[in-house]
Amino acid sequence: LQVKDVLGTFTTSYSTSGSSRSANVSNGCNLIAGATLYPGDEFSTYEAVSPFSVDNGYFMAGSYMNGQVVDSLGGGICQVSTTLYNAVLLSELEVTERYNHSMIVTYVDPSADAAIAESSGKDFKFKNNTESPIYIEGITTPDKHITFTIYGAETRDPGREVSYESVVLERIAPDTEVIYTDASRPVGYCSVQSAHIGYKAQLWKVVRENGVEVSREQINSSSYMKAPRSATVGIATEDEGAYNAI
Repeated sequence: LQVKDVLGTFTTSYSTSGSSRSANVSNGCNLIAGATLYPGDEFSTYEAVSPFSVDNGYFMAGSYMNGQVVDSLGGGICQVSTTLYNAVLLSELEVTERYNHSMIVTYVDPSADAAIAESSGKDFKFKNNTESPIYIEGITTPDKHITFTIYGAETRDPGREVSYESVVLERIAPDTEVIYTDASRPVGYCSVQSAHIGYKAQLWKVVRENGVEVSREQINSSSYMKAPRSATVGIATEDEGAYNAI
């Protein structure tokens, strides 16, 4: 009976994602959905969605690593943690650990993301700082939207409205292009990765009471690296002997 009010809900779209990334988003959502936190409990998104393995329902899909987009098991899982982060912010639960992505993402505003990464130990954690249990509902839809809704006992004033604003402090455009060679690919092979603009940004929490702004507080800051447009070209030829002799 206590867990009856919507504390916060947030939706993002992954409509441009291919089948493998879409499956990873759906799988991660299902692994989190149904979680219950009692007062004082801390939730680790990484613990909920790991291990990133085929046995745990994941596929190979694009993810960020060292300024490159590479295929990894579970690519797309950060959209799951980011969507949950925004639902948690709107619920005004206590965020205990949050990291931005290495490069900007497109499904939320700058500084509104929350990355998780096995290799660098990034996790998104939060605590139930209310006096009642909370329940996390997670759903994905056929048109590729993911929604997390957090239920609990609402104690906030009905006239209180919470929103979040992204403020971009700096935008850094890449000024070079890079060409990589790949000896395992044949001559004629070419794969292009688009450039990523670097950003410095902040996220601000704005509270209004009965329509009047009463507070504005910075809750995080983020730096996203720039990455040049790059092309990988194949250099392998059928007659490697002759090629090496040149």
